[in-house]
Amino acid sequence: MMSSVYGQENAGINWLNIEEAEKLQLTTPDKPMFIDIYTNWCGWCKKMDTSTFLDEEVVHLINHNFIPVKLNAEQKEDIIFKNHTFSFVEAGRSGVHMLAYQLLQGQASYPSYVVLTAEGQVTHIIRGYKRPQELMNEL
Repeated sequence: MMSSVYGQENAGINWLNIEEAEKLQLTTPDKPMFIDIYTNWCGWCKKMDTSTFLDEEVVHLINHNFIPVKLNAEQKEDIIFKNHTFSFVEAGRSGVHMLAYQLLQGQASYPSYVVLTAEGQVTHIIRGYKRPQELMNEL
């Protein structure tokens, strides 16, 4: 059992899907979303999940300062976000979900992380695997 210096046992990032996060942001508009955009086949995405995203300081930083979101860039289901419907589009070997494509400003690479204000403005795009201190420095 992992315990946190912040007093939480089995502490981890409290990931939400984008629809849950949008509802939560209505009551906490001062907290931006931290969106982890990943794919199921991405090895570096899995490495983030088993290393950086388990680091106690990263967990604390993200859970307390952001609304954490996991977004599969290749999910097939439509997403309604900010009153727009985003769909999956077949392209290349597998395709891409248009919400991920739009958040990444057309430069799909994984893993990527987007910081998004309550108004829907992208303030940061961070690309690639990051060690805990690297990610915290960029945030």
